[in-house]
Amino acid sequence: MIKLKVFQTINNPNRISSVDVFRSIAIISVVMFHFNHQLPYGFLGVDLFFVVSGLLVGGLLTKEFENGEKINFFKFFLQRGFKIWPSYYTFLLFGGFLAFFFYHTTDPDQIIPYWDLKRYLFFYQNYTGFPFHWSFDHVWSLCVEEHFYVMLPIMFLIIQHFVKNKYKTKALFVFVILTIIAGIVFKYFSLHFTNSKDTYSATHNRIDALAWGVLLNLIITYYGEKIKSLRFTFFAFTSGLFLFIASLFFHVSLQSELFSKIYFHSIVPFSFFLMLLGVYYVNFSKLKPLRFIAYYSYNWYLWHPVFVIFITKNIGNNTTGLLIYLFITFIVAVITTILIEEPFLSKRNVILNKFKKTK
Repeated sequence: MIKLKVFQTINNPNRISSVDVFRSIAIISVVMFHFNHQLPYGFLGVDLFFVVSGLLVGGLLTKEFENGEKINFFKFFLQRGFKIWPSYYTFLLFGGFLAFFFYHTTDPDQIIPYWDLKRYLFFYQNYTGFPFHWSFDHVWSLCVEEHFYVMLPIMFLIIQHFVKNKYKTKALFVFVILTIIAGIVFKYFSLHFTNSKDTYSATHNRIDALAWGVLLNLIITYYGEKIKSLRFTFFAFTSGLFLFIASLFFHVSLQSELFSKIYFHSIVPFSFFLMLLGVYYVNFSKLKPLRFIAYYSYNWYLWHPVFVIFITKNIGNNTTGLLIYLFITFIVAVITTILIEEPFLSKRNVILNKFKKTK
């Protein structure tokens, strides 16, 4: 009998079930949105992904920081790389072949030409814009995360080496809060002082969403016991939910470029931060279908867009097309997770254990 690693992972008592549930909501939202906007505002799942990523990645560094271990930039970057790179480059390679098979006669703009590949290979597509290859351009969010994985350990290293011990924790909070403020300010300057007026995909414009996740990790690490009360969790979650709904209302009703390009993607990550803060300690372990989906979310995110246009044109933009799209893309996500992601994560664990032995 084949034993899928997903069941071992989601049944691990140390795994936070609330984070799994939010990650599954994020991926379902994005996948549904990309099928011809079947779920309005589903693109906000990316903002939720950013907050969750900041929470998890910040946790890796905070744990070492609190244990008095020296932050190892190479180790951290390798740790994240083994999670991101194998599946990503597999998608670029085989997804490229699939796109050629699907679209070389009907939609050649969906195919990344050889001369344009470098911005995808080296994670700077989110700063380049045209030409667009819609089936692949969702990787702008991975570019943001890769850049963040460089910046975050540097911040920890600076604090670890140049701040006195009694101020280190406060310095962490200050740096993260300043990063949040910087992300919002960058949106303002991008709108008012650049020709493109684009505030959506550049790393400096979206870094506040990731920083909200890091701040959430810091609050849980240093004030975890104080946020477990039912009154606090209810207040935090309902405040976040209200703020999220209000931001959607104003986005629709105001039809304002200022609100859309600056405030909207600044408020929404904050609302996700509050909601996650409110339910972080809530036990969602029985929601296994959602947690199952969360486990495969990364590869599902990678692969789903390349099928959209092909399925829409050949089956239709209807319920049948949607169900086939969801089924096929999720199966591809399961297969690539098992064949690519899991083996490389096993190799990562071997390498990281060597790091521990050399200390």
